[in-house]
Amino acid sequence: MLQQEEPKQAAEYLRQVIPMLSKNNLAPTPINYSIFYSYLAGTSQALNDIIDRFISEKKPFTVLLMLELYEKFINGGAALEQQEKIQQSLEKIMSEASEEVQQVNNGAGEFDTAISKHAETLSTVNDPQTTALILKQIMEDTRNMVKGNQATQARMQETNAEIAKMKAELEAVKASAEKDALTGLKNRGAFDKNIDSVVYIQKAPDTTLIMLDIDHFKRVNDDFGHLVGDRVIRYVSALLTQIIGPDHHIARYGGEEFAVILTGVPIDEVKHLTEKTRVAMCNSKLQRKESGDTIGKVTISAGITTLKPDDSVDSFIDRADKALYEAKETGRNKFVIST
Repeated sequence: MLQQEEPKQAAEYLRQVIPMLSKNNLAPTPINYSIFYSYLAGTSQALNDIIDRFISEKKPFTVLLMLELYEKFINGGAALEQQEKIQQSLEKIMSEASEEVQQVNNGAGEFDTAISKHAETLSTVNDPQTTALILKQIMEDTRNMVKGNQATQARMQETNAEIAKMKAELEAVKASAEKDALTGLKNRGAFDKNIDSVVYIQKAPDTTLIMLDIDHFKRVNDDFGHLVGDRVIRYVSALLTQIIGPDHHIARYGGEEFAVILTGVPIDEVKHLTEKTRVAMCNSKLQRKESGDTIGKVTISAGITTLKPDDSVDSFIDRADKALYEAKETGRNKFVIST
């Protein structure tokens, strides 16, 4: 999240950002600008360390890298800040609602005490005029009580509506914070949280992890450019969602690599879904959007493993990674199962 700077300081950052983008062969897009603005403002030491390393090692700032940096350090940070603000507002509203309920309880107690006193007085009074005055007071107290309750009920209805709205906003922010900007799939942070739950809490039977990678992806970027590379990544993500289904956890693990967590699915069905995805990708005829020229066959490789009772997150991922590596080393365009 970009901090609010003094106008003079912000202008100085602007003066420095544009030359830095140009020096590193980056277009002055909002994403690139935000990243280097944050870099100059020093909002994240981790971000600065990454950028400093790339500059010192003269590594290229690719489109994919910039998207990942933006998702991790800019967009994600904003989402977290939004979550905190909404949570604070919810807590404030809940506190006010609690005070309102307490006031109602106090008012009911006072009303009950007043009625008891009136009843006690009535039991000792024989004068009709005095009795009429007491009954009139009881009616007045009752009207005030009803009126107060109606006002409180209206305020509580407004409060409930506001709470419901904020809860919906909070869920929307959480969903956005877990979404990969390029593909719309779950991002790495969401994957890390989910697999931790799967391994240590859920421990569901027939739990499987698929690590999937686009073969020779660097060649796609080198031959056709990063925009085409991004479209290929989005195409694979769409295939995964279509074939494996949105009910399962499908995440962009990083770059051109994807991770899929399936629970309650027998290994034979996992193999079938993986093979179906592989075949669909192999048979796809991808073309450049602008010219219609083909970019050639693009294939995928995958590693599959099932969760063991004594697995840690690292061991679970490591087996799938090794199976993926074996698929790559033994010809690509295939999947390997690690037991």
